[in-house]
Amino acid sequence: MFWSWKARRLRISTAQLTPMHIEQLEIYNFRGIKKLVWHPGRGLNCLVGPGDSGKTTVLDAIEMLFSERTNINFDDLDFYDSSPANTIVITAVVGGLSTDFLRENRYGMLLSGFNVAARRWSGEPQEADGFVPALTLRLIVDESFEPTWFIFIAREPEDRTQRIRFADRKEMAPARLGAYAARHLSWGRGSALSRVGAHPEKLPAALNALLRGARDAFAKDSSETFSEVVRAITPALANLGVKVQGQLAANLDHTSFSTNASGVALHDGNIPLRCMGTGSSRLAVAALQSADSSGQHLFLVDELEFGLEPHRISLLMSHLRKRVEESGQAFITTHSTTVLREARFDEVFICRRNDARSEVNISPASTAATPALAAKQYIRDKGDALLARTILVCEGQTEVALLKGFAEGTGMPFQARSAALIDGGGSSTTQVALHFSRLGYRTAVLTDSDVPLSPVGVQELTAARIPHFEWGDARCTEQELFLGLEYAQRLQVLNLLAREVGQPRLLGETLGTLRQRFESLEQLGTRLADNDFARQFGALAHSGRWIKRDYDLCFEIGANVVHWQHVLGGGSIVGHLENIFRWLDADD
Repeated sequence: MFWSWKARRLRISTAQLTPMHIEQLEIYNFRGIKKLVWHPGRGLNCLVGPGDSGKTTVLDAIEMLFSERTNINFDDLDFYDSSPANTIVITAVVGGLSTDFLRENRYGMLLSGFNVAARRWSGEPQEADGFVPALTLRLIVDESFEPTWFIFIAREPEDRTQRIRFADRKEMAPARLGAYAARHLSWGRGSALSRVGAHPEKLPAALNALLRGARDAFAKDSSETFSEVVRAITPALANLGVKVQGQLAANLDHTSFSTNASGVALHDGNIPLRCMGTGSSRLAVAALQSADSSGQHLFLVDELEFGLEPHRISLLMSHLRKRVEESGQAFITTHSTTVLREARFDEVFICRRNDARSEVNISPASTAATPALAAKQYIRDKGDALLARTILVCEGQTEVALLKGFAEGTGMPFQARSAALIDGGGSSTTQVALHFSRLGYRTAVLTDSDVPLSPVGVQELTAARIPHFEWGDARCTEQELFLGLEYAQRLQVLNLLAREVGQPRLLGETLGTLRQRFESLEQLGTRLADNDFARQFGALAHSGRWIKRDYDLCFEIGANVVHWQHVLGGGSIVGHLENIFRWLDADD
């Protein structure tokens, strides 16, 4: 049942309003996104995820839907699968509407409803049932390549005639901070500077007056400079019948100077601000776009970290957060763990693509099964995992370094498969793996075997279908580096340890712990042919932390020792690593 006008007025007047924001965003058939339905947060929304997951496309869709320009050109590449038969549909449910927007003579009769708690849309506002007033805006582009912007009305779904007024579109248009910010530092069409000021609409007239003054001054000061040329061509023009109404003179061509062009720019003394460094230019534009008089509600920042040092990233994140707390909503994308360390827990959203269906899902970087404090630590300390598709959770840095070295030495870069290796933190390895698996990441675990996983941990990994790789035979990684290699490679590891730890310490701790005296490294090396001694010596290397504290040493062992064992063949450690790398390289 539709509301009466009187009822509509009454309920709108009692609505509890918040700054304008997007409650729900739907994208169909736009570039690489076949389908996306997302409910963004009210303030700062930080989109993370592997490359080509659709993060920038989401920002582009928002920018096009809310663009104040209606002369946007579309081509085949804007359609999903490059096929114009796949009609583009971009829809946003906008809440937090101002009182003016809710008036009957504005958009009051075109409103829909949205229930924030249930995340449900309704064709009509029904505040008694929790559906507060909202505007549903839609952009459709079909095979004609002609975009149509309109307000979607549930009771008249085929009606595309209801539009947002130009002045309101201008108010709702997002401010975008991209990789290239120079154009916003000039008074050009659509630039940030063109919006700043109490009356930016008066700027063209003022610029025209200034240009007229410049032409008058140029004509006066240039008469002598161009007089010779003018005198030379005047008779020639007359001889060819070209009639001049006034006196021929050199002057500025006003058609070459437009009030909408970017010829007028902010300067630092005599130097345009656009000549600053990339990071400084971006921060300057961010300041302009956030000016109170600009009236922006939506802010889009692609690759926020571009050109910025960590302390400037922190500054820009804080700036955006404060700006949208007062009014609006910000959408940023990043591939930087520095940005993630500055983000709050509820501001991070993971963008992932289902390659089979080309559907994109955006979900909070939290799960109900993970304690909030632990999940926050995963974002700040293990944020690089959020940027990958596949995650191998290693028990510690020793295993991470060993695998990265092996990958480099053998020329098998797992990184090319959008895979990441992260430190599971020892005893928390299982819970870390379970957390990322719940978030939808393809996850596996690599652990030592000296301290086996608990039966409960094994059951949890099995239930979550998380593969578990381990050295076996109750070996720690240091023992595997000796027992899992042939004798020649064991000697290589020994020499590298002596170089880093020091021969006196190495021989001294061997005497103190194993009660065996060796006069030289060579003498000790002969004993490594014995597997029982190699096991004991590996345990000593583990307890003495000869390798654990030296990431570079373990990386070198993987790249220069285990790599050669791989080339020569043999050794159990090579077999384990080949199984791991086959999993990293797979698509399942």
